[in-house]
Amino acid sequence: MPLPRMLGDLLSLPTATFVESAVADHIRSICQRLPGVSLTADRYGNLLAHYRLRPRGVAPLVFSAHMDHPGFVALEMLDRHTLRAAFRGGVSDEYFPGARVWFSIPGRRIRGTVRQVTRTRTLVRGPVTWKIPEEAMLRVSQAVPRNCPGMWDLPAAGERGGLVHGRDCDDIAGCAAMLELLQRLSRKRGRADVYCLFTRAEEVGFVGAIGAAKAGTVSKNWPLIAIETSSELPHARIGDGPILRVGDRMSVFHPGVTAFCGRVAQQLARRRRTFQFQRKLMDGGACESTAFCAYGYLATGICLALGNYHNVDQARRKLACEYISLRDWRQMVDWFEALALDATGYRPDDPAIRDDLEKSFGRWRTLLDDRA
Repeated sequence: MPLPRMLGDLLSLPTATFVESAVADHIRSICQRLPGVSLTADRYGNLLAHYRLRPRGVAPLVFSAHMDHPGFVALEMLDRHTLRAAFRGGVSDEYFPGARVWFSIPGRRIRGTVRQVTRTRTLVRGPVTWKIPEEAMLRVSQAVPRNCPGMWDLPAAGERGGLVHGRDCDDIAGCAAMLELLQRLSRKRGRADVYCLFTRAEEVGFVGAIGAAKAGTVSKNWPLIAIETSSELPHARIGDGPILRVGDRMSVFHPGVTAFCGRVAQQLARRRRTFQFQRKLMDGGACESTAFCAYGYLATGICLALGNYHNVDQARRKLACEYISLRDWRQMVDWFEALALDATGYRPDDPAIRDDLEKSFGRWRTLLDDRA
C-alpha cells in the first residue's frame, strides 16, 4: 500500500543535523501552494508556517517538530576514495564498522562504507555508558562535496502490515503530520490560528529549538506542542494510538497545556469511537518540550511510539529502518486538527479538571464540616 503522499515524499529526502536543506526546501514548496499559509524563517534557519483564518478569539496554537535525523556530514576528501565525515546524533559505535552509507548530491547518490571511527564522545545514563561517534573515515565510490548529508544505506520508505518503515521517521513523520494539518486546514478553510515550527539540529541537544526560544520566534504566551517519535516502551506500544507525552527523561511538561490536549482527545474519542490515544511518561529519551519548558514556554508533547529508535535494531544487533504505525500517524493528525479547531482553546484557567474536583468537594463537604 502506498504511503500518504505527504509522509512518503518527506521520508524520501536526505537529512542530517545542520544540513536539513532538502527537507526545508520541500516544506517551503508545500506551504507556498497552500492558501492561507505563510512561511518565514528565523535567524537560525528554523521555519515557521502560519495558518490563520477567522480565528476564534483563543490563543494561537503552536506545533513543533524537527527536520533532522542522526546522520553523517561530509567534511573533506583525504584522497580519491577516502572521506572524513562528522556524525551527528546518538548511535553507539558498535554499529559503525563496515556499515554502508549513501551521501546525497543533487540528482544522485554516492555510496560509501565506514572504515574507521576516529573520534567519539562518552555518553553516560545511569549505569549504562556508550561511546558515540563524532567523526569517521569512509571509503566512497567518488568524491563527496563538503556538507553533503549522509544516511545509512537502508531500504526506501514504505508500508508493510500497517507499519511505516523509513530511514528517518524521527522526526520526519512529525514534520509530515504538521504539513498534513496545514493542508487540511487550508483545504477545508478551517477557522483557526495555528503555527507550525520546523526546527533544526535537535539531535545534538535541541539546538534549533533553543535558538527559536532565544530569538522569540513564537510567543511564550502561546501553548506549544512538540511532536516526536519516541522509542516504544512496554507500557506505550506501537498501534495503540498517538501518545500525550506528559514528560520525558529530563522533565515533566506544562500541566495546563497537557490537560488541554487530553480534554480535546477525550472529546474526539467520544465523537469518533475508532479514535484512541495514550497518555504516558515517555522517559526513554528527551525531546524539545523539555527545552521549551526550560526557556519559559507553555509546552507539552504528543508523540508516536517508534521501533528501531535511531535505526538500531537491538534485538538483531544491526542497523535497520525505523518504523511507526500508519494508523497512529493518521490519528495524530486528526488530533492536531481537533486541537486547532477547538472552540474553547487553551485557557490558563481551563475548568475541566477543577469542575470535577468541585463536584467531589460539593458532594462531601458537609462531612468536612462535621467535626465530631
